[in-house]
This record gives sequence, structure tokens and C-alpha cells, in this order.
Amino acid sequence: MKNVETFQRHELEAKLRNHVNEGLCDIAIRSKDKMNQVFHKPSAFFLPPSASPRGFTLIELLVVISIIAILAGMVMPTFYYAKKRAKESKARVAVKALETAFKAYLDTYKVWPGGIVEGTAYEIKDDGNPVKFFSILRGNDADWNQQGIAFFEFESTTNYPVTYQNTALDPWSNPSDSSSFKAYRVMFDKDYDNKVTIGGQEVYRPVVVWSVGEDRNDDSGGGDDVASWK
Repeated sequence: MKNVETFQRHELEAKLRNHVNEGLCDIAIRSKDKMNQVFHKPSAFFLPPSASPRGFTLIELLVVISIIAILAGMVMPTFYYAKKRAKESKARVAVKALETAFKAYLDTYKVWPGGIVEGTAYEIKDDGNPVKFFSILRGNDADWNQQGIAFFEFESTTNYPVTYQNTALDPWSNPSDSSSFKAYRVMFDKDYDNKVTIGGQEVYRPVVVWSVGEDRNDDSGGGDDVASWK
């Protein structure tokens, strides 16, 4: 009888252990599922591994392009104006320096080169003139600058066509655009009364020099021309 009771007790204990083990396993499985739900749930702070960064929308791109266009519209006029002023300043310095160079020539030789006509405007170059004004000022003309004095140092024109190598071109002359080539102009007081009449006005100087300016039209010192007497 005692043996039967002992057997039944052991069988009951075994069943209890099985139930306990099954319960622990069930709890462990449920805990694992819960943890997965917590740590793999998408949130505002964590994105799932498969998620990729969002690109710009069409509206955002249009806004950026509009801002760039507005900034460019603000900067370009300023840049153009600064570039224009720089060329005007360069031309103004050049015309005054050329006038001074011609005055120095007159002080040295006391007369202007032959063939010059009162009231006539000449381009400062060698070709197409009664005398070679460009070479005279450089000291390379033995006929009208016997002492070989360099009265003016011209900028290099090697990047221009050969026909413009001995030409005093103004700052608006572009080597890639032959229609823009314009030489500085000069007019002399040939009767030596210290007066030059140009553009309907009398300028009391022995010589005047000017550039035709940005519009490339010769206004005899008027309009946008850059003149040595202004």
C-alpha cells in the first residue's frame, strides 16, 4: 500500500514539473515577442532598416531655383556696372596719358609732324594716317622722332590681328570680336593758337584725345565718349 502511495506521489510531482516547465517556456516566448514589438516598432526616432532618406520634392526644388534666380538678378547688374566703371576708368587714364605724351612730343620738337590738318580727327595708329602716330609715340619713327624718344608705352596687341598690331585700342576692344576694334582718337592744334574746336566747342589745349566709349560711336567727345579734357 505504501509503495502505491509513493508511486502516485512521484507521478504527481513529475506532472507538476512538466506543467512548470511548459509555463516557463510560454512566458519566455511571450517575453521575447514583447521585446521584439518594442524594439522593432517604427517610431519618430527610429526608422526600420529598409527605410531610405527622403529626397527633395518638386516644390522644394522650385523654391531653391527661385531663390538662386533672385540672387543672380541682384548680383549681375552690380557686376556689370563695376565692369563698366573699370573700363571707363582705364580709358580715362589712357586718354590723359596720351594727351600728355603728345604734349611732351611738342615740347621736344616744337612742331607737330607734317601732314596734320587742323580740325581733323585721327585714329592713333600707323595705317591710314599721314604719319605713323603709334610708332612716333613709341620712338620707332626716324622721320618724325629722330631722337627715338618713347613718349608712351602701349599695351601689347599681339592677340589682335596683324593689321591692328600698331594701333592704340581702347578697353572696349575685344580680340574675339573685330567689330569692336576702336582706336583712341586725337586732334591737334595745327595753327598753334592753343585751341582745338571739337564737337562744336572750343577746348583750349594744343591737343585732345578721346575714346568712343561703350556704344562704339564717335561723338567727338560727347555722349558716352571718354575725353581727356573732361
